[in-house]
Amino acid sequence: MESILVLNADYTPINITDLKRAFNLLYKGKAEIIKHNIITPIITEIRNYKRPTIIRLLKYITIPFRKVNLNRQNIFRRDKFKCGYCGEKTKNKLTIDHVIAKSKGGKNTWQNLVTCCKSCNIKKDDKSLEEVNMVLNTIPYRPTYIQFVKNITISYKDDWLPFLV
Repeated sequence: MESILVLNADYTPINITDLKRAFNLLYKGKAEIIKHNIITPIITEIRNYKRPTIIRLLKYITIPFRKVNLNRQNIFRRDKFKCGYCGEKTKNKLTIDHVIAKSKGGKNTWQNLVTCCKSCNIKKDDKSLEEVNMVLNTIPYRPTYIQFVKNITISYKDDWLPFLV
């Protein structure tokens, strides 16, 4: 599936859509092309069209606050499928670890959950990091929707970068 970045009228990113939906928005006059792929246009029997990579809506759309749901898959994505302790990147051997163990009052929050390989999880068990002499490579955080689009979702295209800052 080809991904197209959708910007609001004020150039803030609001969505990633597929080519069919983006083309429909353009054809109906609801959006304009900001960037397009020069190498591969859309070829039809009637004419050739620019293949968009970024489109902008012509009317501003009010978007309710978007948050990234706290779930197992999104924690893996945030941590780029790497163990937070040793950095191992084996998708089928990863699990979720509570930095502060549930038995010691740790909650299920973005700041307390981290991707962890099975061996580090067994080593840490329900102890604190100090007790087992382990260190987190990165501090767990709650990603914003834009960070999630930029860093975690399907790999973004280089020309999207100025709009995702």
